[in-house]
Amino acid sequence: MSRRVRLLLFAGGLALFAYLLSRIGLAALVAEAAKTGWVFIPILLLYGVVYVCNTAAWMLIMADEPRRPSFRRLYMVTMSGFALNFVTPMVNVGGEPFKIAAVAPWLTTRRAAGSVVIHNGLRVMSFLLSWLTAVLLGFVMLPSDPLTVGLLVLATLVCVTLAAVLLAAHRRGALARMLNVLHRIPLCGRLARALEPRREVLEQMDQQIAQFYHQHPGRFARALALEYLSRAVYMGEYFLIALSIGLIQNVFFVIPFEIGTKEGTLYLLFRMLGLTPQLGVYTAIVTRLRDLIWIGLGLLLVWSAGRSPAPDPSREVAR
Repeated sequence: MSRRVRLLLFAGGLALFAYLLSRIGLAALVAEAAKTGWVFIPILLLYGVVYVCNTAAWMLIMADEPRRPSFRRLYMVTMSGFALNFVTPMVNVGGEPFKIAAVAPWLTTRRAAGSVVIHNGLRVMSFLLSWLTAVLLGFVMLPSDPLTVGLLVLATLVCVTLAAVLLAAHRRGALARMLNVLHRIPLCGRLARALEPRREVLEQMDQQIAQFYHQHPGRFARALALEYLSRAVYMGEYFLIALSIGLIQNVFFVIPFEIGTKEGTLYLLFRMLGLTPQLGVYTAIVTRLRDLIWIGLGLLLVWSAGRSPAPDPSREVAR
């Protein structure tokens, strides 16, 4: 990745990060986090473990590549990609092109893009599995009135259906099929025509995705397990926050990684569980500060994470 691109990403991300701080109010976040005391340190470090799981899963996807980044470099790319995703306006996609460009010097651009697509697919699959875990535990923990049970049954069916669709996409590849669908959707014709010259590349990426699933089922399962573990580790911060404010919980439950507006969602969840709903808002504030610290660290690493490796004269890079 060129110095100019890294500089633009760093400067743009830093500007958006400063905007986030100004809108949220750093003083208020720090004041709320101070209430957690020393427990805020393990809360902060816990997310570093989440990134370890994400990076290890990505490394498994790249295991067959003759030349790939070190775990340390890939960890830095993962952190920076998350930070750029978080500060990208409107849609959280800024980090994915960065990750592709950051590892392309090792894998080639096409295979780097394929590895990112596979990794994102596994992350979505782990998201659905965490949702399914939460829903199944909801049958035990939430009120058993007909409305609640009906919603839980509906959520279970949705999670299972989406997981099956995503698994089918991993088995056969779906990028070229998505392009075919775009041609049929009104108002998407221009986008489909713009992508049509890339059909061959998309078909090659589909082949890469399907090969990973069929030829390496063990690695596929381990990578998915690591992504699911990252979700479980992430939930540990809710226990730590509860511990810091003296809230005793005698059961553990899973809250999906991102489910819309965090403050409002946690407010409702805490209320449904019979806990003080204001604690849900407090929990969200503490996690927002944790997010901001890791985003800042990730943005600082954009410069070094996007640096290209030394050229390998023996390797012919496919474009």
